[in-house]
Amino acid sequence: MKKDKDIEKFLIRDFKEAKQKILKAYFWENRIAWAKALILVIFLILWGRIFYLQIIRHGYYYKKAKERSIVTYVVKAPRGQIITSDGVIVATNKAVFQLYVDVNVIKNKEDEILYKLSKLLGEDLGNLKEKYYLEKKKCWGRVLLKKDLRWDEIAKIMVRLYYLPGVIVEVESERYYPYKDIYFHLIGYVSRITKKEYLRLKDKGYSIEDFIGKRGIEKAYESYLKGKNGFIEIERDAYGRLGRIVARHKPIPGKDLILTINHKLQMEAYKLLKGKRGAIVALSPENGAILAMVSSPSLNPQKFVEGFNPKEWKRVILSKKKPFLNRALSAYPPGSTYKVVTALAALQNGIIKDISQTYFCPGFFKYGKRIFRCWKFKGHGNVNLIKAISESCDVYFYNIATKLDIDYLAKFSRKLGLGEKVLNWPEEKEGLVPDREWKIKNKKEPWYPGDTINTSIGQGDLLVTPIQLVRLYMVIANGGYLYKAYLVKAIKDLRGKTIKFNPVIERKININPRYLSWIRRGLIEAVKSGTGKEAFIPELLVAGKTGTAQVTSKNSRLEYHAWFVSYAGRDKPEIVTVVFIEHGGHGGSSAAPIAREIYKAYFNINEFSDSINGFQKKDQ
Repeated sequence: MKKDKDIEKFLIRDFKEAKQKILKAYFWENRIAWAKALILVIFLILWGRIFYLQIIRHGYYYKKAKERSIVTYVVKAPRGQIITSDGVIVATNKAVFQLYVDVNVIKNKEDEILYKLSKLLGEDLGNLKEKYYLEKKKCWGRVLLKKDLRWDEIAKIMVRLYYLPGVIVEVESERYYPYKDIYFHLIGYVSRITKKEYLRLKDKGYSIEDFIGKRGIEKAYESYLKGKNGFIEIERDAYGRLGRIVARHKPIPGKDLILTINHKLQMEAYKLLKGKRGAIVALSPENGAILAMVSSPSLNPQKFVEGFNPKEWKRVILSKKKPFLNRALSAYPPGSTYKVVTALAALQNGIIKDISQTYFCPGFFKYGKRIFRCWKFKGHGNVNLIKAISESCDVYFYNIATKLDIDYLAKFSRKLGLGEKVLNWPEEKEGLVPDREWKIKNKKEPWYPGDTINTSIGQGDLLVTPIQLVRLYMVIANGGYLYKAYLVKAIKDLRGKTIKFNPVIERKININPRYLSWIRRGLIEAVKSGTGKEAFIPELLVAGKTGTAQVTSKNSRLEYHAWFVSYAGRDKPEIVTVVFIEHGGHGGSSAAPIAREIYKAYFNINEFSDSINGFQKKDQ
C-alpha cells in the first residue's frame, strides 16, 4: 500500500512538471504571436482614442485651440443716417479711435498694463484704475478705457503695442448728432446696450459693445437703423500679443431714414421755444405728415454717446425744468382749445340748431348753488356760436354743457383721436377723456352736471397731448379726415432700394360740412379780431383757437398753461400747428405770437412784406 502511494505521488509530480514544461514550451514557441496580439490591442486602443479626439470631439478641441491662438473682435456696423425732407442730415456717423483693454488677457497683470497706459496717455493712474474697474463690472470681455483718441495718443500706443498685451486700438463708427439738442426729443439718442438688453437681443445679432436706440426715432426704427455687425479674427500668442489678421467680414450698414420734417421749420420752432417750457408740433392737413416737433428744454444727445460725468448726470436728472420730458407727447388740460369739440358734439346732437341761436353772458353762470365764472368779468352780452369761439365765451359753453350727455361727449372726443396714443412711443401718454364709468372706477363717486360744465371748457379731469390736439384741428381743417400722423416717409438702403410710406386715413369722421364751416368761421374770426389776433398775418388766412388752462402748482398757487392751435394757408389750409407753453400765462398773448412766427417762416414771409401789406390795407 505504501509503495502504491509513493508511485501515485511520483506520477502526479511528474505530470505537473510535464504540464509546466509543455506550457512553457508552447508560450515560448508562440511568443511572437502573443507580442503581435498585444501590439494590436494597444494599437486599437490608441486608434480609438485618436478617432474620438480627432473626429468625434474635433469641433470642441478646434474651438478651444482657436480661442487660445485666434481672437475674434466685433466690427460694429454703422447706423443708418436720418435725413429731413429737405435733405439735411440730422443723425449720422463719424470715425473715432477707441482704446480697449481685453479683461481676460491682462488678468493678473492689470496694474502693470494700466500703469503703462497712464504714462502714455498722461492720465492719473488712480482715475484710470477707477474707470477700468467700474467699466469691468458693466462689460463682458473688453473694457472701453478711452474714447476718441488723439493722433499723438494713437502713435504712442501703437509703437509700443508689442509690450502692451491685451490693449487694442480700434477705429469705429460713432453716432454723431450735428444739430445737438434741436432734435433730441424727436430723434432720441443711442447709448451702450445693457446686459439685460444684450441677453434679450443677442440672438438678433447684437454685441455687448453695441449702441442701441433708447428714445424717439432711434428706438422706434431700431430694426432699420441697426446694420449687421462684421468681425475680424486675429492671431494671438501665449502672451496675449496680437499678430496677423486671419479673417475679416465687413459689417453691413443700417438703412437711411428720410423724414417728413422740414428742417427750416424745426429750427425756427426750437428758436421760438428757447428759454421756455413747452412744445410745438406742426403737421400737414393733407396727409398727416409731421413737419416739426420740438419740446423744450432739451438735451444734447451726443452726451449719451460720449458719456456724462457724475456731476453732469446729477444736474440733468434733478433739474426742475425736466429736460427729459417730451412735452409734445405729455398730457395736459387743454383749456378753451377743447371748446370746438364741445361745439361740434352739440351741433351733431341737435343742441345747437343754428348759428343765430344765442345765450346771454353776464360774466357768470349759475347752476344750482354753484356759480361758474367767465374769463371776461363784465361778460360778453348776447353770444352766438361764431362769437363764442372767436371771443372764447365760457358762459355760452356752460349753457350747452347742461344739455350735453358726458358719455356722448367722451365718445365723440375719442372719435376725434383724444385719449389714444398717436406715435405709440414708450414715452408718449394717452391722455384722459373722463366719463361716468371712469369716475366711478377711479374716484368712487358719481358724475355730476358740474363735471360736464368743467369738461366743456377743457378743464376738470380732461387731459390731452399737443400732438393729439393738432390732429383734432387737422380734422377741422381738411373736412373730417383723421390721418395717422407719421414721421418717416421713406427708408433707403446702400443699393438705393427705397421703401416708401403712404398716408394712412385712420377714419373718416362724419360731420355735417355746414357744422364744420361754422366752426371754421369762428376760428377765422378769433384770429382776425378775437382772442387769437396776435397770430394774424395779412398775407395768409390763419384760423385758430386760444386756450388758457388753469393748473395748481406745488405751492398751491393757480397758474396757467398757454395754448394756441391753428391752421394757415394761402388758398386752403396747408399747415396745422399747436403751440403749448407750460405755465406760460394766456394763450392769446404767449402762444399765438409764436404761431405767427412759425407761419412766417414756413411761408417765407418777412417783416418788410408784412409792413407793406399793412400800409396797403390801411390805404384801401
